[in-house]
Amino acid sequence: MRIGVAAITGGWDSGLTTVLDVLRTAEAARERVDRDIPAISVQVVAAAPTPVPTQGGLLVPIDFTFDDARMDQLDVLVVPAIGANSPPGVIDALMRPDISGLRARLRDWAEEGRQLAAACTGTLLLAESGILNGRRATTSWWLSAEFQRRYPRVDLDMSRMVVQDGHITTAGAAFAHIDLAINLVARVSSQLAEFTAATLLIDQRPARSVESVLGYLSTADRLITDFETWARLHLAEPISVADGAAAIGTTRRTLERHVRQRLGTTPNALIQQMRAERARHLQRTTNLTLAKIAPMVGYQSTTALRKALNTSQGRDTAEAEPSVVSHD
Repeated sequence: MRIGVAAITGGWDSGLTTVLDVLRTAEAARERVDRDIPAISVQVVAAAPTPVPTQGGLLVPIDFTFDDARMDQLDVLVVPAIGANSPPGVIDALMRPDISGLRARLRDWAEEGRQLAAACTGTLLLAESGILNGRRATTSWWLSAEFQRRYPRVDLDMSRMVVQDGHITTAGAAFAHIDLAINLVARVSSQLAEFTAATLLIDQRPARSVESVLGYLSTADRLITDFETWARLHLAEPISVADGAAAIGTTRRTLERHVRQRLGTTPNALIQQMRAERARHLQRTTNLTLAKIAPMVGYQSTTALRKALNTSQGRDTAEAEPSVVSHD
């Protein structure tokens, strides 16, 4: 997954650096968890190529600008909090020329159906651009009244830390940057997301901060993590969801419910995704042909593997499939 994180002049230091730290920690931990999990690359993007000063005076190096052709290679664009701590201050910031330019870029991105994510005051950039109209979203608690007044067409959900509606994801107040970043890691691997969240927990952190991370850990779901671990060990075999459920001490019905509620998909679709991930990894790191790779990831023909790779490329397969994933 290739993730771009927008650096905004005067933005909150913690918002930007938290997202970067979580994503980079996940990438560093990836081989320890499972080297077949797809890589997570992170680029910092901005309106200009010069280092961007944060609210606290940090200078953030930029990888490339919003108008660079490399933006098209990104899978997700993340908008952290802008540097304002009152509703009028946020609205004033939205009118700045550099932020107006970013809003236009976000609209283009959304119209192409590409993934966007924002946290805290950054959610207002999406709302101001009209991207959230007709969608569910969340924002920081102290912005909720102004948000509802200014953007009545948005279905504001203040009961959740992270809200995903289609290809748009929003998160709440400052520490929700952690939850947002972990949510992005979970799209690559729930197992890696849980490992990363556990790695970043510090015993002496304030309780509210800990709750933010534990909020993710509760959604990561040990049942799903155990199933993913089991499935990765059996990708070359015909995998029965019922057998997987039994192996981790639950029922197929319970497993399917957890996966659907937490990930919005099915155990079979999750297996398909892991098989595609491993196939791509073998393509990148070996000289094996697709004919050789296919049986290594549970497919009996290159045609079936190619179809699976094409499906996962633009994936959104939430429909249920047969319980035994054995292809020919």
